[in-house]
This record gives sequence, structure tokens and C-alpha cells, in this order.
Amino acid sequence: MQEFDFDEWRKLAETDPEAFELRRQQAVEAVIAKAPSDRQHRLRGLQWRVDMERRKYKEPLVRCQKVFSMMWKSVYDDHGLLQALNGLPQKQRRTASPRPQAQVLAFQNSSSGDE
Repeated sequence: MQEFDFDEWRKLAETDPEAFELRRQQAVEAVIAKAPSDRQHRLRGLQWRVDMERRKYKEPLVRCQKVFSMMWKSVYDDHGLLQALNGLPQKQRRTASPRPQAQVLAFQNSSSGDE
């Protein structure tokens, strides 16, 4: 994937919005095509929802705010990411390896005078 050049994209959006939109769609499709095949359908569905939300509004800032809001809803709403993560059994939540076990040794207290 080539490096993202914000200024290039901004200039294209200002000078040729139709070319910008075509290039945006191509870039999105290229990313989806690189995803595992069993996830591509879901990603296209999500992109369709984002595109439909974007079409409702003319102002770019409003579009951005609406998509941003969609993202946070997918995290915090019912059946969102946070609820899914909290619903995992404790055993599945652990990503680190279990703590090592060690035998605890009893030592005599040297300050007590019992030598």
C-alpha cells in the first residue's frame, strides 16, 4: 500500500470532487480486497452503511461527525464492542501467559536470636 498523502487527497477533493470520490472508492475497495475472504462481505456492508450516512449530509464536517458517531456507537451501544469484550469469559480475556507458580520457603528470623 502506498503512503497516504493528505495534501494530495485534499487538493483532489477541492479541484475534482468526482475524481476524489472515485479514488476514495478504489482505495476502500483495495483495503477490503486485502482482508480475509470470510470478512469481506461484512466489511462491504459496513462501508455501505458509512456511505449511506455520508450521502445524507452535504457539509464535510457534518459527514465526519456522523461517521465518528457511528464508530462510537459500535463501541458503546448494546451489542457493541465493549459489551462483547465484557461478555468474554475471564479465561479468554487474558492475553498474557499465566503467572508462574513458585514454592514459598520459610526462613528463620535472624533478628529473633533463635540461631
